[in-house]
Amino acid sequence: MRVTGIIAECNPLHEGHRYLIKEAREKTCADYIVIALSGDYVQRGAPSILSREARTEALLSAGADLVVELPLYAACSGADYFARGAVALMENLGVVTDLAFGSETGDTDSLMEASRRLNDESDQFRAALRDGLREGLSYPSARAAAMEDADLPATPNDLLGTEYLRALLRSGSTIRPLAIRRTKCAGATQIRSEIITSRQKSDPFLCRDDFSDLLLHALYSAGSPETLTGYLDVSPDLAARILKELPGFTTYSDFCKAVKTRNYTYTRISRALLHILLGITSETMQYFDTEHNLCGWIRPIGFRREAAPLIRSITASCDVPFLDKLSRARDVMPDQLYEVLREELQAEFLYDLMAARRTGARAVPALSKPILIKDSHRENL
Repeated sequence: MRVTGIIAECNPLHEGHRYLIKEAREKTCADYIVIALSGDYVQRGAPSILSREARTEALLSAGADLVVELPLYAACSGADYFARGAVALMENLGVVTDLAFGSETGDTDSLMEASRRLNDESDQFRAALRDGLREGLSYPSARAAAMEDADLPATPNDLLGTEYLRALLRSGSTIRPLAIRRTKCAGATQIRSEIITSRQKSDPFLCRDDFSDLLLHALYSAGSPETLTGYLDVSPDLAARILKELPGFTTYSDFCKAVKTRNYTYTRISRALLHILLGITSETMQYFDTEHNLCGWIRPIGFRREAAPLIRSITASCDVPFLDKLSRARDVMPDQLYEVLREELQAEFLYDLMAARRTGARAVPALSKPILIKDSHRENL
């Protein structure tokens, strides 16, 4: 059985995702396509524009056979955690044979060579990065210069693809990688902007600023730099800046701009603030990474009914609990790991509560949500 994995945020689904699924199926001769999907919060430090369920339904219609959730601690973290968590999930499924990802170059061999070089010369890369910062470069500029010195890719998807490949190499994985050159289409950033600009009061679409009051409360409740630095990605310097700018807080997005400096990008700040909002701590991340390799369970969100043989294979071979029934999670997981899962479920319920405020619908706790099972035929791709 040939099973190809794809790692995605699908925030929201666009033609590039459809193209990637189609090309991945054809080029790997896949019997099944499995998507590791970021849940209700994404890597840029924001809520997803649509719920995990809505995006899963779109992916199943676009050709995916199974969608599983990337754990929260990996999904809304930096590229290293994100990539390692996603690759660990693919490996723990026990059935994935190939990993396809979008790329500006589509050159798997070159990206693999770059990932080997980065693994071998990571100390030199970090030294070059520090040198650039000492010379007065902003963090993005210093990183770009270090990448150029090391002859590493500088485009966003190639960079993330390199992180996937590094994770595969470090784990000794037998999963075969495939870089697929991206097709030209409207990007997710443009689509999100258009949706948020034109959304109506009853639309379910969410953005950072819908969480502004919650973030303000979390920052006010923290109260001290020592408390703030307990959250993931919050350094002492960033904690001091957050508290300095707090009296001028208006919205989530404007606060990111106010805190932004030469060395802290907007995305880095937004991600740190999301960690504060959701209670994501460095201590829990260290436990989840060290003890469970960023993947202590696998949660299916939805699948196609004709993919039942795939589900049976995963159930038989999965290396971590496959939580097709969340109600059994406490029985199959150690207490500390279950607490990490419980944080994820609370964050999910918070998202649903905020979406319900817009739509007037009643939010459903995660334990009561059914897995989406799709019967209809795939779209003509």
